[in-house]
Amino acid sequence: MTLKEFKDQNKISFAKLAALIGASHATVARRYCLPKTHKDRMIPNAKYMAAIMTVTDGAVTPNDFYRVD
Repeated sequence: MTLKEFKDQNKISFAKLAALIGASHATVARRYCLPKTHKDRMIPNAKYMAAIMTVTDGAVTPNDFYRVD
């Protein structure tokens, strides 16, 4: 599951998602949710990745952030 899918399924805003994972701004969370090919997309560092796995109860994992072509 992607972080965007988790956000949409749980009907939470980017601001709320940012707060849940400890990010400073909604823009950070939004960039984590962009499509894998988008130029502004970011992959969370270890601190945020751990928070994402905790908040999503393991539904979103590090593998969900990497492209496999």
